[in-house]
Amino acid sequence: MAMKKLEHVSHECLLTSPEILENVICNICYKDEPVEFACIPCNFDLCKACSDLPPQVSHEFHSEHPLEFCLRKVDQEPTHIICSCCGTMSSGSYYKCNDCEIYLDLSCALLPSIFRSWDAEEKLHYSHAHLLKRCRPGPDARGSCLLCELPLSPSAICYGCLHCYSFVHESCLDFPIEIQHHLVHPAHPLKRLDYTQNCGPGINCAACGNTIDSVPIGCLECRLYLHMRCADSLLRGLMHKSHEHMLFYKAAGAGSVFMHFTSCELCGKGSPITQVDSYYHCLECGWKIHFECLRIPKFVVQKNVHIHPLVCKIFHVEDDEDFLEYCGVCETMVHVGHQAYSCEECVFLCHMECLLRKEVASPMYLKALYSSGKNVAKGTCGEDCETKKLEIGRMEVNDIGHIHVLRPKYKDKQYCEICKDKIYGNPWKCETCEFQAHDYCAELGRQPSRHRLHLNHDLTLLPSYPAGGGDDDDDDDDDDDDDGW
Repeated sequence: MAMKKLEHVSHECLLTSPEILENVICNICYKDEPVEFACIPCNFDLCKACSDLPPQVSHEFHSEHPLEFCLRKVDQEPTHIICSCCGTMSSGSYYKCNDCEIYLDLSCALLPSIFRSWDAEEKLHYSHAHLLKRCRPGPDARGSCLLCELPLSPSAICYGCLHCYSFVHESCLDFPIEIQHHLVHPAHPLKRLDYTQNCGPGINCAACGNTIDSVPIGCLECRLYLHMRCADSLLRGLMHKSHEHMLFYKAAGAGSVFMHFTSCELCGKGSPITQVDSYYHCLECGWKIHFECLRIPKFVVQKNVHIHPLVCKIFHVEDDEDFLEYCGVCETMVHVGHQAYSCEECVFLCHMECLLRKEVASPMYLKALYSSGKNVAKGTCGEDCETKKLEIGRMEVNDIGHIHVLRPKYKDKQYCEICKDKIYGNPWKCETCEFQAHDYCAELGRQPSRHRLHLNHDLTLLPSYPAGGGDDDDDDDDDDDDDGW
């Protein structure tokens, strides 16, 4: 049989049919398929379906120009495209109009006809540094929403970043930006902070101690930062006869806490008593108790919750690190590595606190605070500004880790903390620290603005570098990973 040859738009060399048919990864669709054509010197392989791809396609929804085939490149920027037909964000090869911002993934490009295009609306949002576009996460869906922290569905309508593959559910855009969480932080409302608070190496959650990859919820004045899911779980603590206040679970850190900082309030020992690294603590008075000292029942039969006996053990998932499971009582996440009650006869799982409580927590979920309409401020995409006027003669500037309340002071030849130039007139000075600025520098942060050197995105003024963002060697950002509630 004569060797078949093919000139294909995806590769500069002449492709030939291999002597031996075997399954390899196709360089276009990345499926494990038999090789139809290959370039041996370049290690480039095509399956039968991809070898038949046309160099151009045309569709009625964009009849002005043809769309040309583009092979996905490892170093392409942005790393993803949004299909103008189905709205799916894709990292694979695609068809593109060279004159317009029109893209089609391979499956849509080969459709007989396309009459309507996807509405890829663009939006600037406080949750992310880059422009977000309306889309679907697609088959590559992984991770969770930056706001609700729940997993992404491939078909969910979201706003996503083409550069970072980060998403916000469309339905989460109107999440309230402020709630009153009396159990966690009664002194001030907790606010949904913007992406600038999580730049550089990031910040850790004060509840679980893990890095916050999403947008934190917290209090800038007190430097308190929380995962959304942790703020939610802290509504549902454990009431135990040994203590008058509600106790909250920490999955790790018992070894360090009891060896170096304190002793258990029940047994008095200043070291872990077993290999279990979890413990309970009280937010109101700082009590810390060994997990074992609470004598939480190993086995529980509670027919009003579940028909089978339940056993308390650490929830492990061996196959998938991103696997998420939900409590059968409160329907919120049960985290891998946490102690939980599970059924050995079926797939039922629940939090210890949900099973052992005698009274239903009120409120049980943060969403109950959202729907109550009390102490709630709704967020909008324009509310990521860093400066706002409060009243005549008073201005507030959100810096990294501190809120400066500025008033005009009558001094001369001071230096502005924003532009670093001399202040020859009267500076605006913070009431509680040495921060001071020109009046016009403080005003610059009021709204994000577009600069003539960078027209693509809005720029937001920050009085100082975010964590890890500057060239200064100052080590002013001390670790606050203690229990400073």
